[in-house]
Amino acid sequence: MNLLQDIYRFILNDWWISFPLIACQILTIAVILDRFIFVNRNKRDVDRFLVRLQRELERGNLTGAGTLAEQLGGVLGEMAEEGVRLLSVPRVNFEKAFDITLALGLRKFERNLPVLGTIGAVSPFLGLLGTVVGILRSFQTFADAGATSNKLASEIGFALIATTAGLIVAIVSVVAYNIFQNVLAQFEDDFQVLKLLFLNFSDMEALPATALPEESPSLQQQ
Repeated sequence: MNLLQDIYRFILNDWWISFPLIACQILTIAVILDRFIFVNRNKRDVDRFLVRLQRELERGNLTGAGTLAEQLGGVLGEMAEEGVRLLSVPRVNFEKAFDITLALGLRKFERNLPVLGTIGAVSPFLGLLGTVVGILRSFQTFADAGATSNKLASEIGFALIATTAGLIVAIVSVVAYNIFQNVLAQFEDDFQVLKLLFLNFSDMEALPATALPEESPSLQQQ
């Protein structure tokens, strides 16, 4: 019960530290939920799609390849659609053009991840600052009022709540950041395989303009 009282007291008395830490924790949870939903919406059976796409490209059927990409959906589908479109455009440096598409796709996965990294780096220092100020305040009270050593130890223990809070926020942020970075690396590998697949067919003859797949609207917005 004393711990809960100390936490409540920390939130109210040291609001200049507790409020930023609470805000960081709320922001961390919001980013985690946002990225979790985004990643799950973009999960696809990549291996099966790449095999089917390769078969269509081997037949020279860019229209069929574009249809497959459109049916796949998600960021990978958008990138595949753009890759098919670029294959249909004569006199274009496919690799450079598709690198732009790849970069735009990766930016969608990287969105808000720097927030987690920043919170993970800053939160421990916020907590440490609160603890240092709390300890200084405890010693000042001890010197002025002649408090007992037990009282001093209690106040120092209370001051350490700030460090604990900062570490909790940082641990959640850093763990989430590393998890999403690993997920991003997996998607980037899929994008690179898609790029290599398209590069193998980048010397195909262009289709008539009427058969070209339309440019992905979401890529246009980027």
